[in-house]
Amino acid sequence: MFPLFANASLATDQTIAATRLMLHIAHVDGAQTAEEVALIRSFYEGAGDGATWPDFASLQPVRAGEFSQTFGEPAQRDLVVAFCLMVAYADGTLSADELSAVAAVAAGIGMPPARVDELLALVKDHMLAQFARLPDAASVATVARELG
Repeated sequence: MFPLFANASLATDQTIAATRLMLHIAHVDGAQTAEEVALIRSFYEGAGDGATWPDFASLQPVRAGEFSQTFGEPAQRDLVVAFCLMVAYADGTLSADELSAVAAVAAGIGMPPARVDELLALVKDHMLAQFARLPDAASVATVARELG
């Protein structure tokens, strides 16, 4: 997780809402990939004990409008949008449709468009940092170009 979000926490209803929003992003390009599902499942199952939560498989995608008042703190909105961006990138590319859907999620939960751009830069930096220690600098540079 990003160090920026170390102090951000979500209640059970917020975690379920965030998961459903991420599932929406995973469906934007027609089908959710195994990588997208694994990332979303990891987020969901890592957030709580699971004993009293709905089964992950029972959760359905939803658009942001239903959750306009759900994420009251800016750090919570940042967390949700950053994870939506990571889900969009999970299949290897961030398509224009996925970015548009993430922007719609952000607007639906009360985040200004400029903050989405800032979070997009943070997500790219985070993803590149995961590769920074690899000995093959040329491959890291290629990934950096692909991220934009």
